[in-house]
Amino acid sequence: MQAPNPRGRRGVLAEDTRKSRYSWKVSSALPLRAALTRGALVTVANWPVVAIDFAIESLYKVALAVPIVGGAFMVAILAGVDVSALFAEGLRSAAEEVVASLTHAPVALACFVLAVVLVAFGGALVMFLIKAGTLTVLVDGERRAGEFHREPFRLEIFRRAYAYTAQSLIEGSRKFGSRAMTLVTWLGLAYGVIAAAYLLAMSWAVDLAGRSTWAPAWPIIVLIATSAAVVAVAAANLVYDLMRIIIICDDCRVGQAWKRLRLFLVADARQVIGLFGVVGALLLLATAASILATAGLALVAWVPVVGLVVVPLQLAAWLVRGLLFQYLGLAALSAYQTQYRRFAEPGDSGVPSQPFLVSQE
Repeated sequence: MQAPNPRGRRGVLAEDTRKSRYSWKVSSALPLRAALTRGALVTVANWPVVAIDFAIESLYKVALAVPIVGGAFMVAILAGVDVSALFAEGLRSAAEEVVASLTHAPVALACFVLAVVLVAFGGALVMFLIKAGTLTVLVDGERRAGEFHREPFRLEIFRRAYAYTAQSLIEGSRKFGSRAMTLVTWLGLAYGVIAAAYLLAMSWAVDLAGRSTWAPAWPIIVLIATSAAVVAVAAANLVYDLMRIIIICDDCRVGQAWKRLRLFLVADARQVIGLFGVVGALLLLATAASILATAGLALVAWVPVVGLVVVPLQLAAWLVRGLLFQYLGLAALSAYQTQYRRFAEPGDSGVPSQPFLVSQE
């Protein structure tokens, strides 16, 4: 049986006064290479959003460091420890040292943890509020660009895809801000559940390791639990990003976005997994290159006279690394978005419409 979708969208829940139907069309997704190219070019055309996301994330990290630095000074005063020694191995190591040092002072420990949680959660809300605006700009730019992946490469492509204005960024943040905060809250809860499950698995593994018969299985249990936690975090981040895209593309509520996400994943799972794999590989390569560059700068620091230029080189490397990672992340979002738009709005993608496959309840 063939029937039109009353909303004109494929993969979207269609409601009728007498019956409900779930309908979707055969996927009209772009090939993986075309989707990635399209996402990369749209992101380059709207380059200010890369700088804005990088700046807001950097400010968030600075804000998160404030309570940790305050806790480090408190520990240094109470225990007579050198502050520079606390930060010798980085911010995360300093936080661990502060928590370990305050275990015998529960009130101080509770205040420190509360301060970190408040700054982390409040800063995340502000950061993702602004990120809702930058993603709105990318969505608008991708819509304006047309089918440029079928055209000769010209400068006109970037002019057509350029959608950034301060007003569009502010309006996008204002329009989707409340829904972005709801999503961030759910993402935080998902992180909490994953962390609790991981700690529970680790405690169970410690109990098993205490028994002589199960002691050899300890490394395998740790490996399985850690791998499962990493996969769960990656899946939560992917679902969060796709939900953001659907909410902004369709201007729908969080609950509606969840229903549409399930239909999208059923229809275009191969494309989503392919994009996720390619972008993940690129991020791993970029991380490896960043580690090698950092190690090279550390060696240069030992060279007399030449070591004086290490600080500006480190700042430049930090800036390039941050902008590169932001660009890869936003290009991936734009690629996901172009695939979803072809799923939800086939009439706008230049692809001939296909009959609906309707299952009736």
